[in-house]
Amino acid sequence: MLSSSNACCACWQETLALQHKTERMDESMAAQEHVALARSLLDLYNSRQSDPAWLDKSVAAFAADSEVVNAASGTTFHGPGGYKRYIRFLTESFPDMRTELTNVFATEDQVVLEGTFRETNTSSRNLSTGALPATGHSGEVRVCNVLQIRNGKIVSLHCYYDMTILLEYFGLAPATAEAT
Repeated sequence: MLSSSNACCACWQETLALQHKTERMDESMAAQEHVALARSLLDLYNSRQSDPAWLDKSVAAFAADSEVVNAASGTTFHGPGGYKRYIRFLTESFPDMRTELTNVFATEDQVVLEGTFRETNTSSRNLSTGALPATGHSGEVRVCNVLQIRNGKIVSLHCYYDMTILLEYFGLAPATAEAT
């Protein structure tokens, strides 16, 4: 026979277990929603030729105080307008670039997207340091994006990739030999 204190303790433990289960479900649902948001950015990017509103839809996912960090170049962009500048540079430099997602990991406030950019350098670029010629080189770059999400908006996007590969596409670095 259970004493009233044991029954109360058992009831309390059941309540805590249910609360923890609910919290884990909430975190899991949040992670799933964040993955859907992150995937929608890639889907919009990959369908940009057929959706004239793709960029406006993408920009709407970013918080007003967001930051986009291109780790390879050391450049930080601020706000939705910064994301727009970053993406426009990519689309103008590599009009045919597509992203293939290979791995996704999410928590209640972050999403990590691992994938591959496939592109051809078909457009010259004028930068403050000089002109980058169109080389016609095709290739791929492995990329990792880490997104932090708060209140359904992206507050941070950090993009990691090998800058040497892009410099090769622009003809600014010798091609590296593949490991055997």
